[in-house]
Amino acid sequence: MSSHSTALETTLAVTAPTEGPLRRHTHTYQLMRQCIHCGFCLPTCPTYALLGVEMDSPRGRIYQMQAVAEGRIAISPEFVEHMYCCLGCRACETACPSGVQFGKLIEAAREQIQLEIERVEQEPAGLPAARTATAVLESGTTRFLRQAFFDVLLPSRLMTTLFFAALKLYQRSGLQALVHATGLLDMVNALPTPFRGRLKTPEALMAPARGPLFSRPLPEVTPALGQRRYRVGFISGCIMDQVFRDVNEATIRVLAANGCEVITPPQQRCCGALHVHAGEARRGRELARYNIDVFEAYQCDAIIINSAGCGSNLKEYGHLLADDPLYAERAAAFSAKVKDISEFLTSIDLNREMGEVPLTVTYHDACHLIHGQKIKQQPRRLLQSIPGLRLAELKEADWCCGSAGIYNITNQDLASKLLERKMNNIAATGAEAVVTGNPGCMMQIALGIRERGLKMQVLHPVELLDQAYRAAGLYRQLAAVAVARQRRRRQRALLAGMGASAGAAIGYWLARRLR
Repeated sequence: MSSHSTALETTLAVTAPTEGPLRRHTHTYQLMRQCIHCGFCLPTCPTYALLGVEMDSPRGRIYQMQAVAEGRIAISPEFVEHMYCCLGCRACETACPSGVQFGKLIEAAREQIQLEIERVEQEPAGLPAARTATAVLESGTTRFLRQAFFDVLLPSRLMTTLFFAALKLYQRSGLQALVHATGLLDMVNALPTPFRGRLKTPEALMAPARGPLFSRPLPEVTPALGQRRYRVGFISGCIMDQVFRDVNEATIRVLAANGCEVITPPQQRCCGALHVHAGEARRGRELARYNIDVFEAYQCDAIIINSAGCGSNLKEYGHLLADDPLYAERAAAFSAKVKDISEFLTSIDLNREMGEVPLTVTYHDACHLIHGQKIKQQPRRLLQSIPGLRLAELKEADWCCGSAGIYNITNQDLASKLLERKMNNIAATGAEAVVTGNPGCMMQIALGIRERGLKMQVLHPVELLDQAYRAAGLYRQLAAVAVARQRRRRQRALLAGMGASAGAAIGYWLARRLR
């Protein structure tokens, strides 16, 4: 570390910060103080298991956060490394006897880092210490990529559509096959650039994206098949809607088959989950406010999400906007309505008119579903309700697969080791399919399957329910009932109209007779 950077650290450490996510948001600071440093979290932490470093354990990270919040240490490159080495899997929350909400803490620490980088960038150009610190905390390349991804790509449906259309074209035009056959990807990957040795994993993660190049917007209103029992909003997501559009379509069909009128607002945007997890909470709050405004207008009974990471963030809008006087109460009300698809379906009288799905599957617990939302049994109960489906238990089902948002791109070495451990357990089940409720996990595990040449599928639980309903011919039956009901309504309306016309004619005739 340079003398300028050291001097800046010393200066920053003199006084405690008076604002920032680790101090200004008192509800976050109090969460930090709940940790009693007992160590029950250590065996559950994937990074501690891999590295064996106390500072890369949950309690070690909390100790560092508290030191920064109290001004005892400055935000240094080491602090940044330890905070971003964390997967954010929240397994420590499940193990913690004190109920420490570590997910909120790691997000606050990362936001503090990003605010510090912004603060140093705004220092006068004549202070070389500030410029040196900026380069150390985050490189210019990383800064550019963060802004492109979080500020340009994710918040805009147009930009995400164009990006994934280009990806699909790259895959389907034969260009991807040519790049691999000629070794061009290997050559570019070996060039002395900031991305050296790091290009192959992002490219390999993207299995052939499903659907047309430009997908049409999902229907704003999908009527219930049969009697309407609920009016639910559906959050279609960013990655899910572009890469797993068929899962979204299956989700809407399954909800409609269970008496739900499904509202999918076309104006909704990214929920901000990836932003908040990465420390870009300012933009995350903007997106949260926007989506609250959008969904409030529809007055839904529940708001459904089929992506675990997004669902976890949506349920924490109340915490995210707790300091916002205009949105705090509305955010809490919004979060109270959010339900994961498996959580919602197991809370209602599920339509059990299912055909057989003869398949052996194993279930992987997405971290933000089991640890973030505390949803474990509901997806398993849904799977066990499907005739012909056999569920093979997966060892360490709740151990992170290494996806963790964009962790498998930013921390490729550790992510690959976690995937190796996960794939060893998956292969041992002998299952024909791996089922999980998060798009990141689906992509990561699919990569592991392709690398090993295994004959397995990766499916979302709702896809199997959709298959079971199709096998029973349920959609055709319900559609026929709906058509018959609509025909009867038209007939009644016609008869009522004819009766009204006849009555009017008779009344007119009688009036003429009386005159």
